[in-house]
Amino acid sequence: MSTVPLLHSMPHRRRAAVGFARLAALSVVVAWLALGGGCSRGSATSGFSPTWTPSATVSASAAPTLSPEQAAARATALAMEPPDPYTPQFTPEGAITAATYFISLFPYVFATGDLDAWKNLSDDNCSYCNTVIHNVTNLHDSGGWADPWGQEITPLEWWTDQEDPNRYVVRTQVVSEAHTEHPGNNTPSLSVETSEGVFLLQIYWNNTWKTEAVQLEEEGESE
Repeated sequence: MSTVPLLHSMPHRRRAAVGFARLAALSVVVAWLALGGGCSRGSATSGFSPTWTPSATVSASAAPTLSPEQAAARATALAMEPPDPYTPQFTPEGAITAATYFISLFPYVFATGDLDAWKNLSDDNCSYCNTVIHNVTNLHDSGGWADPWGQEITPLEWWTDQEDPNRYVVRTQVVSEAHTEHPGNNTPSLSVETSEGVFLLQIYWNNTWKTEAVQLEEEGESE
């Protein structure tokens, strides 16, 4: 399987994502845009674990430094419900659903620290996925978290690799609500503004959908 992101460079057949209305789920920003929204290469597998238990070290180190308000906010973040799992299907609709599910995991992992589903959807060579894993792990190991935030995910179109019909690119608009990140280690909280961007997700079917690349579309790139 190719691990080089093809995205714009591959031969393709564009198709509109007809019938996929705007999907409201959790959001995408701290890393989509702040991490360098042009990040990206990776692949993935499906799977989902709905719970995460913070380690005793994280809890012990974080609790003494939190105000009652902060402790309540952190408890709310850790209790955030995961996105509804999806059933992988090798169809254009299935590709769009997989891409939407992957995006919807982003705010969940930053709020809870639960990386199981993200890792299952991320290939070892996915640099963007690994950056998110690294940042989430460091954030929660320091006693930090991100407050849950909302997003709108709107699939716009898709196309396939003419040399390998198992490979799709899904072009998706993501609007993320403003939210707050709490870095931990007595570091001041960070405000993240509302953001909007169009993302290209390259995914591959190999008995399940695997994300191969994520890229922020620059202005003027779309046809």
